[in-house]
Amino acid sequence: MLKRKSMYFLWRLSLLMLILAPSVKAFAITTSNLSQIEVASLKTNAAAFKLSFDETDKRHPFWQLQILQKSPELTNLKIKIEFDGQQKDISLKNENTDSNLLKDETGYYFLTNETTLWKMKSQTEAKIKISVYGCGENNQYLGSLSATKPQSVTTSSTSDTGSTVISDSNEIAETQTQNSAEGSSESKQSTPDAKTDESENTSASVTADRHGQVMKKITPKNANLRAAQTGNPEVPKGAILLDGVFGDINVVGNQGSSGVNTIQDANVNNGIPYSEITLSGTRNWLSIWSNEQYKMDFSTTFHGRTYINFGKGADADGLAFVMQNENAKALTSANTADDGQNIGVYGNNQTNLFGNNKPDSKAIKKSVAIEFDLYSNNDGTHVFDRDNPTTPHMAYTFPGNLSKGYKSTSWLGENYWGVNDKAVVRHHDLKLLNGVVGDNIRDGTWYEFRYDFDSNTKTFSYYLKNPVTGSKTQTTVIPWSDLSSELGLSASNMKAYWGFTGSNGAASGTVKFVFTQVPIDLSTKIENDVLVADKSIVDIEDHESFTEDLPSASDKDTLTFHTRFSVEEGEAALKINNWKSNVSIHDIDLAKGISNINAKIGDKNYPGEARIFQQTGEIQITFNDLQVKPGEDVYFSYTAIPKKHTQTSKSYFLSHITTTEIGNNTPGDFLSKQVAFWIKGNEPPKLTQLVTTKENFTDFIDAFGYTFFYQDNDEDDLTYEVRINGTLVAGNQPLKGAEVSQQVQYTDKAQIDLLNVATNFKRGENTLQVSLSDGVNPRVTANTTFMVTGYFGFEELTDHYDWRYAKTNLPDEDTPMSRQAAMKIKIRDTRDAVYSKNVKIKFTATATNGALVTDRFTFTNQSLTNLSLPVNKELNFDRQEGLLLKLNNNCDKTTATGNAIWTIMDAP
Repeated sequence: MLKRKSMYFLWRLSLLMLILAPSVKAFAITTSNLSQIEVASLKTNAAAFKLSFDETDKRHPFWQLQILQKSPELTNLKIKIEFDGQQKDISLKNENTDSNLLKDETGYYFLTNETTLWKMKSQTEAKIKISVYGCGENNQYLGSLSATKPQSVTTSSTSDTGSTVISDSNEIAETQTQNSAEGSSESKQSTPDAKTDESENTSASVTADRHGQVMKKITPKNANLRAAQTGNPEVPKGAILLDGVFGDINVVGNQGSSGVNTIQDANVNNGIPYSEITLSGTRNWLSIWSNEQYKMDFSTTFHGRTYINFGKGADADGLAFVMQNENAKALTSANTADDGQNIGVYGNNQTNLFGNNKPDSKAIKKSVAIEFDLYSNNDGTHVFDRDNPTTPHMAYTFPGNLSKGYKSTSWLGENYWGVNDKAVVRHHDLKLLNGVVGDNIRDGTWYEFRYDFDSNTKTFSYYLKNPVTGSKTQTTVIPWSDLSSELGLSASNMKAYWGFTGSNGAASGTVKFVFTQVPIDLSTKIENDVLVADKSIVDIEDHESFTEDLPSASDKDTLTFHTRFSVEEGEAALKINNWKSNVSIHDIDLAKGISNINAKIGDKNYPGEARIFQQTGEIQITFNDLQVKPGEDVYFSYTAIPKKHTQTSKSYFLSHITTTEIGNNTPGDFLSKQVAFWIKGNEPPKLTQLVTTKENFTDFIDAFGYTFFYQDNDEDDLTYEVRINGTLVAGNQPLKGAEVSQQVQYTDKAQIDLLNVATNFKRGENTLQVSLSDGVNPRVTANTTFMVTGYFGFEELTDHYDWRYAKTNLPDEDTPMSRQAAMKIKIRDTRDAVYSKNVKIKFTATATNGALVTDRFTFTNQSLTNLSLPVNKELNFDRQEGLLLKLNNNCDKTTATGNAIWTIMDAP
């Protein structure tokens, strides 16, 4: 029996935490003798208002609203205050009475009939907006003041000049918005070679409607340092095809690149083709209208979502979204060089020498327009914008109605039209756009124009929105009485053409439109669906973002794309030539092809052949002799596999069917509405609770082992890798993903061997890393540390010795006799890389009957009391070497047993 000395070590886990401190870049404005800045003014018929920012006390800055020149007829005023678009609970302090005023439950502050100064504490806001209303029966909106809070202003005594120094070398500038013809030296026409931009409101810190007059503002340039606010630089996803919806462009002058174009780009709109309307060219007037079968129907509720790219710079005069019942070719007939301001929908700018040629006479009749005016016309004979000179702006107008659409500049009154009287457009519910939806809407990006009609309440409403920031104009409602009467809906079966008009001067302006929702049914014959396991996953409301309550597919599902095509009773029978569909190449794995292609009428199935265009996502399927009779439906379908996604993706499916009418060979072309659906992103697997089977492992004694837990909600086929001290020891080990946490246990078959030159272990602290992959997401990794301690002791030692001799074969004297078998000894020392070459060994033997004692043993030619053996070297001895027993023929015992104990004397 052998004794071995055990050694223990302490396992320690260390955790390193790295905390990164954010860097802050500060900007400062230093101004001498300037602690109060007037930032906005507003003058109305009711009163004048001044808004300023006071930083006399740097710790407690405040806003200050001063009310001046109040009309005696006006009893009270009320205001709404918004900080960064939100109403907050703040109090107004009356400087005259030292009293405080809180807003009421409707959100208004009611101001008594007095001229006074009101103060409010500044908070963390970046912007403030104060809207002013009268307190009459109609709560008349008088205008608003908007401003951006200046940066910190400190008073300096180093200068007596009152100059301003800003850290980025910009100046505090005074900007005067134009309210007269003083800001322009030449009239605005359609043919000038150059345009000025002086009237453009680029900060939009003051707004007013037709009841208010915009006064001056003083705003520090770059006082609020931030990124430019633009629309979407890319075509918004969800843009749709409009084949057959619009007619040709109507144009007087140079058409340029105007038209309806089909765009298909694998990197735009998820690769789905879409239609883009362009109005461009020089010295022209343009319009485009829906075809007859795609008129707006005001007997039903509808919704429209159009994205507009207003172009760059100051090239285009403007555009209008127009509803009209004149005809399918409607366009202003005022198209001389003097008529550039009419943006394709209005009439003449002034009457002639006979008092004729009034502005409605050449305008589009029976129309309601929502204009996007990009250039101010307030000079000479061009005064369409005299009452509202600040552009770009948006308002609704009545181009074909003289009294509701225009006012005269005649000294005899605004409704009198005499000789050479100029026309001013009556803008209804005007909204400024710059500083509201973006810094400058003519930045070459896309803005969202939303319009909706509720047939139950007879409400038509619209607004313009920044699809990136969510900022939008206030919603405008066009009264039903005006809308229905101007369009003559009662005489037109409640329907109207809809489309766009525009105009350009000498510079080539370009405006573009795409649609994600149109106010019409594209085709009542085609219905699309996307299914998983016979359940629809279509997002009917086409939500902008995904929530868990929406139907969706995973990347493990098989998708069925389904189209129903109907032929009504009384219609002609149709031969199906082609079923085309489009899917996103980013979402659907077309490299794997499609399956289960089929068309079904009643109980009969028709197999089809497909051509797949992997670069565009178009799939064309043809069927042999597929005919649909009146009253029949044909159901088209195929299946496809989604691509692996790491993020949830919104995708689209649309279809397009071409036919030939049986009997007269008339071609037919039917386009569907596209449907939206969601493919959930593949979740990465979870890897937890990685631990080794021991905190401390001993060389030669312990086998290394570990356990960990994993989970994968997608139930993917997983693989894991194991690294010890950075070296891969196990790669691509398979695991089956499961939604419930699973445990992995592993133990090496062999003990740790520090003497093996190929070992991955080392003395001291070691690192274990396990990484898990689902083949889709980046690997998830877990790490832990463990200790390995060296071993000092016998690695190999024969533990059984046997001597068997006949007494007659033994000598008379004690003689070392050979064993019955060979023996082996190896002493192991892995405590350190440097070790002693030899160690001393002690041997003792005991027996109960005294037959076996230490003195009767010898070790070859060495004394057992001073035996020295090499370290980390295996010693093999044959029967005649190594441990020998002294025997003679005088021994009394025929059998003797006992214990032999080997001890390493140098062991600590």
